[in-house]
Amino acid sequence: MTVLNAREIAVLTLSTILEESGYNNIVLNQSLNKYNDISPMDRAMVTEIVNGTLRNLILIDHIISLHSKTPVKRPYIRNLLRISVYQLIFMDKVPDSAVCNEAVRIAKAKGLGGLSGYVNGVLRNAARNKGNWQLPDRGKNLAEYLSVFYSHPKWLIKYWLSFMNEDKVAALCESNNISPTAILSVNTEKITVEALEALLEDEGVKTWKPGHKNAIKVKGTGDISRLESFKNGYYHIMDINAMKAVDLINPVPEDLLIDLCAAPGGKSFYAANLMSNRGEILSLDIHEHKLNLIAEGVKRLGFSIIKESLNDAAVFNENYADKWDKVMLDVPCSGLGVLAKKPDARYKKSMKDIDSLVKIQRAMLLASYRYPKIGGRLLYSTCTISIKENEENIAWFLEKFPYKIEKELTMLPVSNEGTDIDIDIGDGFYAVSMIRCE
Repeated sequence: MTVLNAREIAVLTLSTILEESGYNNIVLNQSLNKYNDISPMDRAMVTEIVNGTLRNLILIDHIISLHSKTPVKRPYIRNLLRISVYQLIFMDKVPDSAVCNEAVRIAKAKGLGGLSGYVNGVLRNAARNKGNWQLPDRGKNLAEYLSVFYSHPKWLIKYWLSFMNEDKVAALCESNNISPTAILSVNTEKITVEALEALLEDEGVKTWKPGHKNAIKVKGTGDISRLESFKNGYYHIMDINAMKAVDLINPVPEDLLIDLCAAPGGKSFYAANLMSNRGEILSLDIHEHKLNLIAEGVKRLGFSIIKESLNDAAVFNENYADKWDKVMLDVPCSGLGVLAKKPDARYKKSMKDIDSLVKIQRAMLLASYRYPKIGGRLLYSTCTISIKENEENIAWFLEKFPYKIEKELTMLPVSNEGTDIDIDIGDGFYAVSMIRCE
């Protein structure tokens, strides 16, 4: 069997994602499992090249177009050029000559030697002009400039500019192009934050304080499920801004709480922790296999107050009416707040998708309005940055039903990369706590 190196695996992986509409995380894991004889360093290189190329794809294609007189027709060559341009721009430790020579070798090894001269010419021209590429005029066409420079679809840039200023949109795009770090929500029913930090360091995991008392930022975990600390139920993975969303309704011991779109369970687990595992949490989802994920987490973490049940959040259930102190509704959304974690997702969404999701979200709000007791709280949350799915949905809801806003948060992902303390890191998130008045 032919042994492939990291760059060859990266080309094949990228081709599956882009040419066959595969999901980045799934395809990347499949590739790393298939070629499991490569070194840890090469695994890391494949991951960086694939994810980095996806995060910067529009800029990379723009650069290729500046140095190619004809469109690149062969998908393999197109993706070979893409991963090579990524290395030229973003991987400073790799010499330009090595990138060009390796791309030529890979083209020949694939039986495409007739195109090796073309590959060599495009890449060497791109390397010579590094940093001096012509970009769209920012003053004349801001959306096109931001789209190319930050590799976000033009429709998305225009949408964000319709309700955010230029500086916010640019900062958001920049954060989306930085590889995120994992955040752990500490199960303080089993261990203190300080004790877990020490334990993780002993397991070879680098830790930071991310600006939330129940959270730890980590790096270097590899497969986190292999760690004894994970197996012992000392934490679950949960974004810091998702934790802040749950904080809005302040779950406390003896609360009756229902989580209407609970899978994979993070918000239910965190609420159980805040409730000191006293009270009642009913975690619902429309998919039975996702309920199994919640059940596994409940068992590992040891939260006895969580029960799972099958339910469609878009359909009113009389059995749940007028009963709950706290109701959590984390609706399906466009996910425009988690593009750093899903670098291919930005190319697979459209405004039509958002409009379709708004209908689902409003159906869920409509079905949920009677679940809290009078005086109880309804938490509506999304992991997206989308005025249609967030503020406009809540305005629509408040016009129809007797609720008032208690607290509202719009959280943009902000990166302080390179510092020991990241105060405002996290996914893009929207959350609003509303009190039922009658």
